[in-house]
Formats: sequence, C-alpha cells, structure tokens
Amino acid sequence: MEERIIGLSEELLEYRYLTYYDKTKENRYINYKLQHSELSWEDIITRVEIGLDYTYYCEVESISFPDIFFVLVNKYRQLSREYIPGDLEVIAPEYNSSTLMLRHSARIAFEEMCQAAVREGYILKAISTFRSFLYQNQVYYKNWLEEQPLEQYQAERDRVSARAGHSEHQTGLAVDINDLEQTFEYTPEGIWLREHCYEYGFILRYPKGKEDITGYDYEPWHFRYLGKEMAYQLQDSGMTYDEYYVRNLRNAD
Repeated sequence: MEERIIGLSEELLEYRYLTYYDKTKENRYINYKLQHSELSWEDIITRVEIGLDYTYYCEVESISFPDIFFVLVNKYRQLSREYIPGDLEVIAPEYNSSTLMLRHSARIAFEEMCQAAVREGYILKAISTFRSFLYQNQVYYKNWLEEQPLEQYQAERDRVSARAGHSEHQTGLAVDINDLEQTFEYTPEGIWLREHCYEYGFILRYPKGKEDITGYDYEPWHFRYLGKEMAYQLQDSGMTYDEYYVRNLRNAD
C-alpha cells in the first residue's frame, strides 16, 4: 500500500498546473483515487473540490455572495436562512401556475423560452420557482412521520429534496416546469426543453447518469438559469454544473 501511495503521489504532481488544483488537499485526492481508480486524475480532483469525498451535509461552506448569477448551491454549499433575492418578479400568468417568481433576468429568459415553445406548439408552465429557507424546510420534512427515525428519513429524502439553505430554488434562478415525474423526459415538452433550454440561458441541472455527482435523482423538470453564454459553454462541455463550476468559476466568486 505504501508503494501504491508513493506512486500516486508522483502521478499527482503532473496535475498541479490545473487551475482548480489545491495543494492542501493532496492527501484527499490520493485517498479518493484509491477508492476510485477508474477515474482520471482530472475527475478525481474535480470531485474532491466539489466535496464528494465527504458525507453529504457534513462539511458545509456558507455562501458569501449569493446574488452572483452563477452561484453554486449544493449539499456542500449553503445559503443563509435570511437570504431572499432582491429582484424577484412574478412570471407572466400564461406561463405561471400560481404567483411564482424568478429573479429579473431569469424571469425574462423563462418567458422568452416559453414564447418560443408556444410558437412550435409546446406549452410550458412554471410549477415551482423561488422558495424561502423556511418554505424549503417545510418541503423537505413534509413526509416525515415522528415514529420514523430521522436518519432513515433523511437518507431517503436527500436523493429527491434539498435541505433548507441547500436548494437552488432559494436563489430565484431555478424553475420546475410542467411536471414532477421522471416520465416528463419523454413528453414533447420535456424533449424540447432538453434540446433548446440552453439557447435561452437555462441548463438541465440534475441530468440522468450524473446522480453520483449531483447527489440527486434525475430531474428532467428542474432547470437552472445561468445566462446564454455560460449555458452554451456548459452544453458543449457535457459536465454537470457542479463540475463546471469547480473547473471554471470557483475562483471568481
């Protein structure tokens, strides 16, 4: 084992040029590589920088600049209890199942996307957008029965719902569209969104086959606004937003 660790340490030296490499985490990189030898060093470093070598919610970073439009919110990065975006606006009623709100730029882009879909014969409607910290807490615990051990409930719930402060919906930049079932993937609207959302600045945030990175089950209805330029870049990269953020944006926030 000692020889293996020495060998990995020597291999790792070749990757110090990466902008997302952190010398203080070299032991973590090596330990994660020992557990995931099938992954490239680039992927190993990326995943450790996301925090995936830690148990979810155990090593949490408070988000210092929640208003930046490329803010990353996940199971390792938390928004404050008090945070509410200052530029929330109600989505036009024809694309809104209630009085749902998005931040200004996201609202405009969402309405433009809906209008484009209508021109091609598809109907899109927001069914969940901004959620406060307290409301997200209610969403997370809505199915918990007191006789069920909390740890068991969390283990099941964490795959499909974010804990308070860890939900993208609190940013005002995320929108659930039309349905909350995975079968939405196969509907005409689901297919259209997957093929065109990036043209309007949105990404499919929790894609199929990436559950081990995002920490969530596939959600073909959940879209996140990033702006057109970044959405195009992410589309071309084939990465999840967690990976893209670590490799390209973390040092900018």
